[in-house]
Amino acid sequence: MSLTHKDYYKIAIPFIISTITQPLLGAVDTAVIGRLGVTEFVGGVAIGTVIMNTLYWLFGFFRVSTTGQSAIAMGKNSDSDRASSFIRPFILAGVVGLIFILLQPLIWRGAFLIIEPDPDVAASSRTYFDILIWGAPFVLLNYTVIGWLMGQAKVKETLLTQVAGNVLNIFLDTVFVLWCDFGVAGVAYASLIAQLFTFVTGMVLVIRSSHFSFLRYVGFVRLRGQDVNVILSSNTDLLLRTVCILVFFNMMARIGSGLGTDVLATNAILLQVTFVVSYLFDGVANASSVFSGQAVGEKNTDLLQDVLRLNFQWTTLFVLLSTAVIFLFQNDIVLLFTRIPQLVSFYQDMSVWLLIFPLISGYGLTIYGIFTGSGTTRPVRNSSIATLAVFLIVLPFSVDLWGNHGLWAAFTLFYIGRFAFLYPFISQIKEKCTGTGAIKE
Repeated sequence: MSLTHKDYYKIAIPFIISTITQPLLGAVDTAVIGRLGVTEFVGGVAIGTVIMNTLYWLFGFFRVSTTGQSAIAMGKNSDSDRASSFIRPFILAGVVGLIFILLQPLIWRGAFLIIEPDPDVAASSRTYFDILIWGAPFVLLNYTVIGWLMGQAKVKETLLTQVAGNVLNIFLDTVFVLWCDFGVAGVAYASLIAQLFTFVTGMVLVIRSSHFSFLRYVGFVRLRGQDVNVILSSNTDLLLRTVCILVFFNMMARIGSGLGTDVLATNAILLQVTFVVSYLFDGVANASSVFSGQAVGEKNTDLLQDVLRLNFQWTTLFVLLSTAVIFLFQNDIVLLFTRIPQLVSFYQDMSVWLLIFPLISGYGLTIYGIFTGSGTTRPVRNSSIATLAVFLIVLPFSVDLWGNHGLWAAFTLFYIGRFAFLYPFISQIKEKCTGTGAIKE
């Protein structure tokens, strides 16, 4: 039986709704702080967000790999594999989160040396960082919780887990900042409370939605040194891919900071819009990830072909929709974030880059999900390295020639490369699904 649009949207739409709420948090943080009319606060939250996202994205493979392994386990219809696909990354994620807390002074010093913000911006960033670092274990554990639910196609549970926590975050942002006047600290505390709430909600739903007892398999899922090596080696490609993306975004922040506080704050607003669009496509990628994992688990090449076809069609649909929305509201979007005159003026000058972003980013962002869901991660790593190399080569020349427009021209080239360098390896997914060829993950 072929995969239909109805089958696809039953998975895709809830994933799109749940994933797109994530960048809305950063957008709301920026918008709420922007209402206070202090450029340094906007820049401080922007830098703080980059620092925390650097930590979380570095280990974002916990979510991606857990989704893939969970989907493959579902294709195999094995309860022991389902349990293993959750318990092992869950333990590792908790350990890494605790290490973040222990190393927080070193993390801050390293970030400060790399980005080099102005003193007033640095003070706001430090306030944001010192509070949010305590949520690191919950964020990483949430990655495994959400990843496992996605891989099991538990769409309602995934939707409830993410949306409930994110809505709470948005509500607390408004209360703590606009009503209680807590400033940057209010934004950070709102996120911290929401992270804890999301974790508790997710764990309850994982336990309730499972048709087996995790406790039954805990004794069989021992995390020995050998197990750790297997997990880490299988995620090395995704880790290196994430490092490339982190270098990219940190260079965006560093160059933007060097161009002035107003440019940094303006770029923060532009990036928040691109994050919302990116996560829209990420919802499509997550749906494709689930079905491609099932195809590999079942060795079903027809299902894989259907996934490739529907992934392209749905990506095209959202490219057109998001481009149309940005075109219609291009000059109004900035007013959702701030009414500071110089930032509004800078935004209007740069907003053309938002208009072309969906077209140049959509296909690369969604095809990535098919690779990760099927566990075919080596091409993801190689394409990311190649893309970053092109970006770093072009960046100094483009910035020297066109300033902030040059920075965004290099930004655009990076997203073009994410598709151009990855798509030629689509045949490796087909080989893995049929069992032919030696595919190293």
